[in-house]
Amino acid sequence: MTSKYQEYLLLERRLSDSTVIAYLKDINQYLFFIEFRLGLLQPVEAKKSHIRSWVASLVDEGLDHKSVNRKLSAIRGFYKFLEEAKMVEINPVIGVPSLKEKKRLVRALTNDEIDALLNENSFAPNKIGRRDRFILFTLYAFGLRRSELLNLRIDSVDINNQTIRVLGKRKKERELPCLPDWIKLFQLHCSEWSELKSNDKIFTNEKGNSLNPRALYSIVNSYLKIASSIDTKGPHVLRHSFATHLLDMGADLSSIRELLGHANLSATQIYTPASIKHLKKVDLKWHPGRRQDERQKI
Repeated sequence: MTSKYQEYLLLERRLSDSTVIAYLKDINQYLFFIEFRLGLLQPVEAKKSHIRSWVASLVDEGLDHKSVNRKLSAIRGFYKFLEEAKMVEINPVIGVPSLKEKKRLVRALTNDEIDALLNENSFAPNKIGRRDRFILFTLYAFGLRRSELLNLRIDSVDINNQTIRVLGKRKKERELPCLPDWIKLFQLHCSEWSELKSNDKIFTNEKGNSLNPRALYSIVNSYLKIASSIDTKGPHVLRHSFATHLLDMGADLSSIRELLGHANLSATQIYTPASIKHLKKVDLKWHPGRRQDERQKI
């Protein structure tokens, strides 16, 4: 049953391998719970009360509401698949509400922190140090997700048109403009890692193997903890910073959505609270209720 669902996620929904693995992990944990805690041998036997019991057990284990909702979303998708395949008559997840989450405010790096993070003196003056700086610059320059960076290939880059193709969620590709400085670093990187072929991943380890997510986290965090006091670490911090800084500079949400590869605008709107300080400054300076002489003093 789960193998058919896995095939559906990969081939029809075109989700990434890492996303499918995460979904299946949540589903298998749920199946284990209903079998060994509730005595249900098949997921088709579950009722709404069983789903609620499982949600309550997750909360009792100390999971935050966001994590519980993520797992619940995975189970919703699983039962919807079973329902459409006519393997279950009544979907037991229908009517089970998501838990209320605390509003998430995104903490972006400041411009000074970005400058400190990308300062050449922060990196070892060798091939690996220059690769690490290029990784950080790439994450920030394009606002990439972790998986998007790891899947970048040499032939993804069009130097003549100064663009790069990025493979996003659900294997949806988008084309992004490249900064001239990024092109220069890319060419330097290719010259130093001359063994890379056109269809090879851009970022590899010393042995020429593709970087894995854990290695990427380690690289990013090792520099972030020096350049910033931010609590949240990881590659996504640079994606947050990219979006927030664009918003601060006056970019519209629709354009930012396209650059980030969001499916809908609501996902992009989480960056709006992060720029409220900027919006207050704009309002204070340009609100029509302020007299002209007062605005000039600001």
